Amino acid sequence: MKIHYSLKGFLTKKKTLVVVLPVIFIFYGCKDDSSITQFSNGGITVEIRNFETYKYPTVSGDEEGATIKVQAKHYDISEIRRNSETNYVAVYTYKPKSNFVGYDYVELEIQKGSDGASPPTEIKTIKINFAVSR
Repeated sequence: MKIHYSLKGFLTKKKTLVVVLPVIFIFYGCKDDSSITQFSNGGITVEIRNFETYKYPTVSGDEEGATIKVQAKHYDISEIRRNSETNYVAVYTYKPKSNFVGYDYVELEIQKGSDGASPPTEIKTIKINFAVSR
């Protein structure tokens, strides 16, 4: 009697599993992946509209610096600003061309750890991928 009950319970679970799996695959198969962007460089991904401006604060110390290592290609503004408006934080600013839709990319180099008399001891590359839409 126990064997028959266990077998019956197993068959019931198996039928449920067989019914659930196709439903799961249908939902995943219909998922719209058009908004998902994958970049293989491991950088930051920013979704931006072609009329918006993106700002990325970097460093603020007197002996710290930031430079653009690889310049973006489709921009109206792509620069690092460090002034009283940014409270003397080096801020990377990006604004795509107004008619551009697609992908853009920039690399920033951040230098830290200098005492003013010696070169920086910590250099980091920041990769920013822009997915630009209307």
